[in-house]
This record gives sequence, structure tokens and C-alpha cells, in this order.
Amino acid sequence: MRFDLVVKGDLVLPDGVAENGWIGVSDGKIAAIGEGEAPDSAAFEDASGSHVYPGVVDGQTHAGSIKGFKGLEDLTRSAAAGGVTTIVDMPFDEPDPVWSRDLLDAKVEIANQVAYIDVALYGSVKKKVEVDEIAALADGGACAFKMSTYEANPHRFPRIPHHEMTRAFSAIAETGLTVAVHNEDQEIVDDAIAQFREARQMGANIHHASRPPLAELLANSVILEIGAHTGARAHIVHSSLARGFDMARQYREQGFEATCETCIHYLVFDEADVIEKGARGKVNPPIRPDQREAIWERLEAGDGSFVSSDHCSWPLERKPDDDIFKAAPGAPGVECLLPAMVTAAAARGHGPAMVADMLCEGPARHFGLWPQKGAIRVGGDADLAIVSPERYRHDDATLHCELAPWSPYDGMEFSGRVTGVWLRGQKAFDGKDVLTSPGQGRFVRPV
Repeated sequence: MRFDLVVKGDLVLPDGVAENGWIGVSDGKIAAIGEGEAPDSAAFEDASGSHVYPGVVDGQTHAGSIKGFKGLEDLTRSAAAGGVTTIVDMPFDEPDPVWSRDLLDAKVEIANQVAYIDVALYGSVKKKVEVDEIAALADGGACAFKMSTYEANPHRFPRIPHHEMTRAFSAIAETGLTVAVHNEDQEIVDDAIAQFREARQMGANIHHASRPPLAELLANSVILEIGAHTGARAHIVHSSLARGFDMARQYREQGFEATCETCIHYLVFDEADVIEKGARGKVNPPIRPDQREAIWERLEAGDGSFVSSDHCSWPLERKPDDDIFKAAPGAPGVECLLPAMVTAAAARGHGPAMVADMLCEGPARHFGLWPQKGAIRVGGDADLAIVSPERYRHDDATLHCELAPWSPYDGMEFSGRVTGVWLRGQKAFDGKDVLTSPGQGRFVRPV
């Protein structure tokens, strides 16, 4: 058999690393996996000495915060350069959240026109929940639902009242999909911010204290208890606290479906780094002063579902350093997700299995994209990312994100460089340039 493509290297497979292995690709799918001498093919990539990962599935991105649905073009181009071959995009877009089937269909249409890589989509709900729209969004291919216990914007990012959230959870439970919730308590946060503003304390050193751990833990309790009450798959979407993982595990031990993810910035930064970076390091919930080690321990114990980037393409003018409360929360990160995770995991003695579990298989399973995504396996999509064992200092000038060509990772030393990426067997990145074009990515739905 002559394959369309053969990629040779150290393959990161679900059951371990196959050194000096090869992957045979036909019609965009992985057709065979072997070791030793590579078979005949129309195209050949020799990545000997490098790890060949499954394409990363970034389970949390925000493409539409600036340019609406068309923000998918910029974000997916940057993702391709980072070894990410599928994003799961959040629904809080500008100007309207994806809380109806019409809006979902419109976003799908744009994704199929502009995306460089594959795109899965969250749906959302209105403050007054429309139960019929939940079923319609699921039928339209939404892979999960997102809502919030904190109101960042009354229209685009609303707080869903507890009784309406319960109605939504019940309806989402019938779809079998996950319901993820931004986890901060409104009253606790608003009161803390008001006190700091009154004292005219508005520096980056105030951010953690202005959104204290209690706000996150109270919100977690609401999310998990409503999930238990309704039978929904309740998900803590970005835990900055180790106790978030503990709480989800305790509910699982009681027989409920409860999961928890974290983001790469909680694994590589602590509060001191955020204070040094100023508003560039502002995310919600905040990066804490004493949680990085404890969160790693929860991942190592198997309590985390996956790790995401929480990428948001805010331009730097939305990040003023003189008033942390006016700075938009979030930062670009999709292009640095894989090298940052490889580096941080290796520093703790972990090989590529941990990376693939948290960035590939974990999110693919969580969102129902497995087995087409998330692993190097026969029959799956030929989404691949080569990471070469190279130490280098990341320079934001190399980023492929035009809307927000900066990141909190500028100047960090990474121990692995993404040197090749394939989307369904087509080369998407050659180590320098993104080779796919807008529209070559496509909308993907749960399988």
C-alpha cells in the first residue's frame, strides 16, 4: 500500500511512546502505525528524534470577543502555529452570545469560511432560559454549554440566576452534554472591588485579593450542587484553586458527574509573575500566590479533565496598568499552550504522556470528539504536531496572532519547539509559516 503521507518519529500513542515509529496517512485519516523502516508514500516527513503528538484540542478559547465570529480566522491561524488542530470556542461573542440555533448556525457558517483548523463550539443560554433553544443547539452540533455565576456584561456575559440555571441544567442533562460555568460569586467579588476602589488601590497586586478564593469556592458549590440535583454533567471551567479539583472529585465519589479543568497559566505562573507583568497577567479567576504546586499535584493524581489556553485576543490598549479593574481579563495563549505544557511537565519529571493526556485525549473525550480527535490511532483524523527537543526563548514577535500579537509568555524559556503540524493529513505549519488557508478548517460536532 502506498500512503499519501508518512510521518516518522517518536510517536506519542495512547499506550506510550513508540520510538522510531511511523504513521501512514490516507485520505486524511491515520491508516496504519508501525515501527522501523517507513513504507512507501507520496510525501514523507522525517521527524526522527522528535516527538510526534496528536494534534492538540484546546478546550477553551474566546475567538469572538473582539471581531465577533470572524475572530475565528485570526485565532485559528495562531493555533495552527502552536500545534493546536482543534479549538473548542466559547459562546460569549461580540455582539451576541451563541444562545440560539440561528446564532450557532451563523457561527458554523463563518467557521467553515475562515478557520485554518477545525472548530467545535459551545452554546449558551439567556438569563430567562429558553429550554427549546437548548435542544436546538444540541441538535445543531454544540458540544457543550457555558454560563456564568458572575456578570461581566449584562448582555454578552450575563449572570444566570440560580433558579434559571437549574432549569438550564435540567434541559442540558437531557442532551447528555457538559454544562460548564464561569465560577465566581457576584456579591463577594463586587464587594471586594468596591472596597479596593474606595481605598484607591487599583494595581495588579490587588487582583487576587479583589476576587478572593471564597468567591470561587462558593460558585463551585452552586455549580456542583445544581449538577447533582439535575443529573447534568457539571464542569468547573477554569479552576485557579486545588480545592476545585477536590470538590469535583468528592461529587464523583458520591455518584455524580462532576469535572474540573485548569488553564496553562495556572500551571506556569504564580501571583508574583502576574504582579511583574501588570495587566498583561490579568485573568479571571486570578492566578493565585500559592496554588501552582497544589494544582499540579491534582493533575498528577488524575483529578483534572484537561488543560486549556483560555485564549482571548485582547489588544494591549484593553490592558491598562494604572487601573486593574478596567483591564480586560484574559490573554492570548493558544500558540504557546503546547510548548509551555511540554516545558512545565518536563520540569516536574513528566514525559509526553502527561502532555498528550491533558491537551489531546482529555479534551477530545470531554467534548465527545473522541475517537476522531485526541490520539494517534488507526481510523482517527491525521491531526499531528511535531515537537522538537529544542531549548529556546519565546519571542512574541514570532506569533501568528494579528489581533493581539503579544502574550504573557514573552521571554520564557521553552524546552520544546513546534516544528510541524498536520490537519487531516495536510501540512498546516512548517515551523515558520502557517500553510493552510481560511476555510480549510471546518466545524466539527460530537461523534
